[in-house]
This record gives sequence, structure tokens and C-alpha cells, in this order.
Amino acid sequence: MAKKLTPLLLALCLAFCAVAQKAVADRDAVLARIEASLAPQHGKTIHYTFTQTKHSPLLVHDIVSHGDVTLNGQTYMRWHYSDPHNYAVVVDGDSIFAETESKRHALAGPAGSIMRSMTGTIMSLTAKGALASEKLFAVELTEDATSYHAVLTPKRRDMRRLMQQLSATFDKKDCRLRSAKLTERHDSYTIIEFRDR
Repeated sequence: MAKKLTPLLLALCLAFCAVAQKAVADRDAVLARIEASLAPQHGKTIHYTFTQTKHSPLLVHDIVSHGDVTLNGQTYMRWHYSDPHNYAVVVDGDSIFAETESKRHALAGPAGSIMRSMTGTIMSLTAKGALASEKLFAVELTEDATSYHAVLTPKRRDMRRLMQQLSATFDKKDCRLRSAKLTERHDSYTIIEFRDR
């Protein structure tokens, strides 16, 4: 009996999710609000705390990390992990650093290139017009009663090497980022849940 009910329950859940989310009516206005919430303006700084879950078929268990992120304009980002290890990646203008125990060293070579691409992708989302222009991403935007849901598919080849898709959820009231799922190759993904700090 349970085997017969499982497909039925799954179909009902999928149908409910499809009905619950609908296309956004004024797409350009919503994208402008989301971009404004992502981009610090007039010297303001955006702070989040986060919980990050990394899943990979190569790992026995998912890796769960906690930390905080600080954005200031389109040139500064500090992504700090507090546990299980204490370190940070800092982008300051054209420079990218790793910080461990108050020591800062520039990232160079392959590690620096990978981190520069990843942080560049994240920071590109804070640039005015980045979502609406769709030069970097094809953007699908839906909404439900409490949230906007954006599914971003990269158009550039260098971004496609890093991710297949980025899904993000924004609170409808203030358009602040609440969660993101970065889908990579080979069934790997990272889920990040954000809270205001």
C-alpha cells in the first residue's frame, strides 16, 4: 500500500509547488528591487550570517559550515567562515586574499583564479543592472505568497565551468536574500541560508 501511495503523494506535492509559484507580473520592477537589496549604496554595508551545506557524491557526509559575509559597494566582500574552520576570503578591489588567524596572504596560482572567478560571480550580482540585462545570466523569476524565486543560468563559458545554475530566494517585504543553491557538475551542490546580522 505504501509503495502505491508514494508516487501519488509525490505527484500531489509537485502539483502544489507548481500552483504555489507563479510568474512575476512586473518583472523589471521586482528585479530592480532585488538588485537594490543586493547592492550596498551610499557607503552602506550589508551584513549576513549564513549556514552553508556542501553536498557531493564524493563526500561520505555533507559538510556544514557557519559564518558571516560583508559586502560594501561593488569592490569589497569578506566571506568569513567561523566553523568548522576559522578563515576568510577577502576581495578588495582587484586584490583577493585569504585570512587565517589575523594573517592575510594574497591568493595566487590556480587557487587564486578559482576564488577570483567564484567571488567575481557573486559580486557581479551586486552590480546595477546585472540581473535585468541578462548578459551574464538567463533569469527565470517566480513568486509565491512570501518570496521571490530567481533561477539564474550562466551564459558565459567561464561561469558555466563553476556552476550549472544558481537558485535564490528573496523575502517579498524587503527583497533581502534568504537562501541560495549553487548547482555544480556531477550532482554536487551548495545550499546557503542567510540571516540578517
